[in-house]
This record gives sequence, C-alpha cells and structure tokens, in this order.
Amino acid sequence: MIVSLRNVIIPESGDLVNELTIEINDYLENKYQREEFSGAVLVSKNNRILFNAGVGIANREHQIKCTTETRFRIGSITKQFTSMAIMILFERGLLSESDRLAKFFPHCPYSESITIHHLLTHTSGIPNITQLQDFKKIMKEYTPLLISTELIMKLPLDFQPGTQFKYSNSGYLLLAYLIEMVTGQSYEEFLKENIFRPLSMNCSGSDKYKEIILQRASGYEFDHKNDIVNSDFIDMSIASGGGDLLSTTEDLYKWEIALSLNQLVSNKGMQRLFTDYGFGYGYGWFVKEELFNNKASKSVYHGGGIVGFKNRITRYLDEQVCIIVLNNLSTTDVDDVTKNIANLIFQ
Repeated sequence: MIVSLRNVIIPESGDLVNELTIEINDYLENKYQREEFSGAVLVSKNNRILFNAGVGIANREHQIKCTTETRFRIGSITKQFTSMAIMILFERGLLSESDRLAKFFPHCPYSESITIHHLLTHTSGIPNITQLQDFKKIMKEYTPLLISTELIMKLPLDFQPGTQFKYSNSGYLLLAYLIEMVTGQSYEEFLKENIFRPLSMNCSGSDKYKEIILQRASGYEFDHKNDIVNSDFIDMSIASGGGDLLSTTEDLYKWEIALSLNQLVSNKGMQRLFTDYGFGYGYGWFVKEELFNNKASKSVYHGGGIVGFKNRITRYLDEQVCIIVLNNLSTTDVDDVTKNIANLIFQ
C-alpha cells in the first residue's frame, strides 16, 4: 500500500517515515533551492516503490508544482520504446536484425551495407540528423517521418557500418519509419496499441504542441545572464522514434515492472535488448558495470536531453533497483543526481 506525505509517496511503515525517503527528498529539495533540479524522481526495489515525488516547478509562469503525475518530455529515453517495438516485430517475424535497409529503401545510396542491427546499436555510420545545415530551422517546423528520412539519407556516412559507435538520432528515426512501413500504423499508434495501452501507461505518448495535454511540464534553460527562461520552441515531430515522447514517473514505473517481468517479449528478446554489442550499448540502452561498496553491479540506462528537459532512467539489474529522474531544467546533471541517489540506496 502507498501513502502520501508532503508530496512524497513512500511505502506505508507504521507511523515512521522511511529514512531513505527523507534523505532523497532532502537531497532533491537542496538541489532545487540551488536551481540545479526541477522535476520528479521515482526509486523502486524488487518492484516496490521506495520513493516517488515531485520537487520543483512544472510551469513557472503559473507556479504549478511538479508532481508524480507531471508529464515530462523524456527525450532519448524514447529510444527504449522504439527498440522494444522493433523487438516485438522481430518476435512476430515481421523484421530481423539482419535485414538490410535495401529491403525497405532501395534508392538509399548505402542501403546494402546497413542493417537494422546497425541502426539499433548506433553503428550504422549515418550522421545525426542534428548535423543538417538548417536543423535549427527545421526543428521548428512539422517534419513527418517521410521527410526526415529523406533528409537523413542525403547525408554521407561518417564511417563504414559496423566498425564504430557514434550516437545518432537518425537511426532511430529510420526505425520509427520502418515500424510504420511494416505495420501500416503510425509510430504513435503502434506504441499505444502494443506498449502503452497493455501496460496502462495512460499518461505516455507523443508530445504534440497543438494538443491540450493535461499536466504537461514546460521546459526551461538559463540565458546568458544566468536567468531561467523558457526553452526554445521545437516541433517534436523531428524527434519521432528518437526523442518525441512524454511520460511520468508513475508510467515509467509501470514500464520498469513490464521489463522486469518480461511482459512484452520473451526472455530471449529481453536479453537481446540488454546485450552489450561491443560498444557499451545494447538495443536502445547503454550497458555497463558499476561499483558500489566494491561490488560490481550491471546497470542498463539511458539519458534523455531535449530542449528544456534532461532525464535519465537507470536499472541496476542485480539489485533489482530502478531510478527514474525526470526534469524540466536543461542544465541539470541527471547523471550526478542518479549517482548520488544510488549511493544513498547502496550505502
């Protein structure tokens, strides 16, 4: 059972407030007072919530506080949903990691040398779409996947596919378009039907600026005077598949449960998502070993930074601990926030 205290959700524990809850809350409040954090954090262990709270301001003009139900842009955390969608299609026999782009994009100049595996692992050599000459102009306009795909394929490769790792949003935009081509559904519809609705992730979906989306956070940054200002405008269509989703800590906890219980794909499919394919990256997740109290722990994680937002989700697989950090201040060091919370847990 969950009870609420001072906007903090904690496990019920008689009349005593869990010491860890107080430590995490005080840490985040201190960060907020120094304008180093504004958002929501959830910590779980063994599929049980230890901490879930909003700290800071979701909308500064209307002075609306962050809560556990505030919807944040999650940026590149989107990639783990795209990779899961691709894994679902793998298991349905509609796609294979060895499929070459030539099967879907015969006119692409390098389609014979790039596979879906390369796209998933950032080893395709396709440059990041942010390298487009007019990207700052393009990002403010509605850019459907067909158009962004055409723009991406005009860029020359940075290296021979499979020989290097270079993080690139472009691969995940192409994967989103592949999902549409194979299923006949929009990327958004496929995620809703196959991931969000089955998991009751009712507060997750694509961020569309024209839609009225309840409890959506605004994004902020610092200007040259070191004042907090509204972040630049971006039409999130340019990030489809790579960074266009909104979510909440509570929805991402449902996601964590689904991952830990293999609710969406087989155990083999889950292992493929979290395998290090040679560059510290799996399918939509970074993979690494971390040390806590001189004990090695395997973690899978991903950050998500996009115009006014900085986030991170980290899963410590051996300890069954998950730390979800959502934040609407672009300068926040979410890696450091995660590390400090992890130290509190593992101390």
